[in-house]
Amino acid sequence: MAGGQEPVLPEGRYFMVLWGIAENFGGMTSMSLHRAGAFRRHGGRSAGILTFEPKPSYGSLLERVRSQGKIDPAVAVLNVFAHYRQAALENRPGAPAPSAVPADEGAVGVPQVVFDPEGRIFMRTLLRPDGETVACRVCYREDGSEFFRDESPLDGTGRSLGRYLTLLDRHGRTVGHWRSAGDFYRHWLKEVAGRERTVFVVDSAAAAGVVGPLQSDRILKFVVVHNSHIADGGDPFQGKLAPARKGVFEASWAWDGLVFLTRRQQADYERRFGTAGNLFTVSNPKARAASLPPFEAREPNRGVMAVRLEPQKNLAEAVAVMAEVHRRLPAAVLDIYGTGSQRDELQTMIDDAGLAGVVRLRGHVPNAAEQFETARFSLLTSVFEGQPLALMESLGRGCPPVSYDIRYGPDDVIEDGRNGFLVEPGDRDAAAERVARLCTDEALARTLGRAAWESSARFSDAAVTAQWAQVIKQGWRQVPGRLEVPGLDFALADLTFHADGGLRLRGDLTWQPGAGPAAEQFLAANLVIGRRTSGPPAFLPAEVLQRQPGRMRIQAGAGSAELARGVSDENGELDFFLQVHGRNVLRTFRIGYPGPSPSWRPYATLYGSLSLKHT
Repeated sequence: MAGGQEPVLPEGRYFMVLWGIAENFGGMTSMSLHRAGAFRRHGGRSAGILTFEPKPSYGSLLERVRSQGKIDPAVAVLNVFAHYRQAALENRPGAPAPSAVPADEGAVGVPQVVFDPEGRIFMRTLLRPDGETVACRVCYREDGSEFFRDESPLDGTGRSLGRYLTLLDRHGRTVGHWRSAGDFYRHWLKEVAGRERTVFVVDSAAAAGVVGPLQSDRILKFVVVHNSHIADGGDPFQGKLAPARKGVFEASWAWDGLVFLTRRQQADYERRFGTAGNLFTVSNPKARAASLPPFEAREPNRGVMAVRLEPQKNLAEAVAVMAEVHRRLPAAVLDIYGTGSQRDELQTMIDDAGLAGVVRLRGHVPNAAEQFETARFSLLTSVFEGQPLALMESLGRGCPPVSYDIRYGPDDVIEDGRNGFLVEPGDRDAAAERVARLCTDEALARTLGRAAWESSARFSDAAVTAQWAQVIKQGWRQVPGRLEVPGLDFALADLTFHADGGLRLRGDLTWQPGAGPAAEQFLAANLVIGRRTSGPPAFLPAEVLQRQPGRMRIQAGAGSAELARGVSDENGELDFFLQVHGRNVLRTFRIGYPGPSPSWRPYATLYGSLSLKHT
């Protein structure tokens, strides 16, 4: 850090964790690489990138992205397979497998071979006759010796005998063995961390599955929720959890922090699932122009989008908005930078609408964010987002955005009418009117452009690194009190319906007691009443009848008035859950109907009499 300042980030080792780095990576990977550099420049701590994909080298890829300024030259990228390919393993103690790898009695097809950049064999993969199922992977050093085997044998009946992973020195001696890939990857993470305090910031869902089970008082683990926590950006209260992150949310206790990118997303999450001490909001960092780009360089009628051409981005809506703009202001144009699966479909749509030359698909352009410096406006019409990076890039270059007010991100950074415009999703007329005003009203465009650039300071590298520092400090403070509740589950014991229309239930929470504080002393529960059609759930405190290690007896109920609250002709069905909370623990269980299936369900007849229905 400049000027001899003290490091902002606490002492320790820092790593951003991805599954891998694709040749044409997207926003999540870009942000992970960028954050690592920001931690070094503004936090005073070196931060590396860790990956797990079986890849011999990132050499040419890193050379390219460094030349494009997408990663700090001082940031090291470490891969588990590249690491062990180079590691000196001869001095490690032997680790004989508890039993030999069983003979594989299944037929094996033709091997697939991966070469390193120098043309040497890096990996052979043997597939089953179906051409998809992996039977064995073998990885080789530069001298041709094996250093890693990953075998999945079958017996004579085709039954899987499990998975066997082995690490070998140059003499073929076993120095490590595991029965799951996750255990092998976590072994490497522990080696990377050593005995120092270490912070892992996980960006990819696949990598989260590896890091989550890793437990150590010397390690902090944060997982960043890059996109909506609800599948396909659905209703925040009724929608299903996004499959990619479902495992994280259901085992949130295992993390020192679930990090949301916007305040609104964290608030929605808490309104549905409750609060815990390991929920945080930290914006993504995004580089901004060092000074406000000159207004004179902006083309009066030009707008810019930097976006993937994919359904989530809803670019058909952007084309429709520009059709409205064109009717008002024929000279207006929109340049769209990016690639994706909808490119041909969008071009056809543009041509059919008579907008060729008005909406222009520019394809991939290096450093496309610089295009915001010469535009009067940007557009965002996505269906949903986690935090739209293009919006931040637009603000950071003084280009006022016109954005649909979607979940999540726009209302976190746009103050309507001050540094850009927010309009209701689908309101094309309103969006077109704002675009036309920015193109034709120079004073307005100047004022909003300056405000856009000034407001972007709060997600500058320095500002966001300072936010991370506070979250990490809080994480270390909370380590001694972390609760460990592996196997946490709820079993309903009985359910009673009262004559006044209310209900009461009892059941047991169970878990495997961990090494930390006695969880039964800190856990509590709520009965959660969910409105199936619309609206947030209601939380009713449960009574704890008994506490003992690994078990709590819970009792909860709701009266008829509490059940009726929020019920209407359109919202007449309720769902019931038990929410468990305490310190870092936050878990919700769907309450099942008691009895074997099929079972009997009580209901009132037309005349108000009690009957049972067989279901």
